[in-house]
Amino acid sequence: MKKLCLVCISSILFGCAQGRVAILDGNDNVVGYCSAAFDYHLHGVQDSVNYILQLCAKEQIEKGYRISDESILANDYTFPVAPNGEAWNTKLAKNQFSKGFLTEEKLGYILAHIEYEYQLKIKAAKESLDRSEITRLEYESLVADAKQEFEGT
Repeated sequence: MKKLCLVCISSILFGCAQGRVAILDGNDNVVGYCSAAFDYHLHGVQDSVNYILQLCAKEQIEKGYRISDESILANDYTFPVAPNGEAWNTKLAKNQFSKGFLTEEKLGYILAHIEYEYQLKIKAAKESLDRSEITRLEYESLVADAKQEFEGT
């Protein structure tokens, strides 16, 4: 019972959310899912999930599929350009939110976008390493750069 309470309290304090939308073929058969989950966001966690779900849904629609819940596409997922010509990172986004320059919704979108871009960079670096296009040292440098861009440190 203590563990269950701890999980519930942790979910409330740290912000966890997940979502899933079915991908359908022309005969309405489920052929896969778009899914997203975020943990440890203090603000905008459900907005982050929705942002990733709509990215996946758009990709699947471009491939000729449909999705089970098109309402995920109804939101405006745009967010403002980062101030002073900077690139968004988690530190900057959270700072702008704490100063009242971003809504919780836009913060969620920005954090999801930053995470998505980070994951793409890590995946590309790993694929280059696996194909022996870069050395382990170059890979580690790319990962470190991506992490620095992500965090804003």
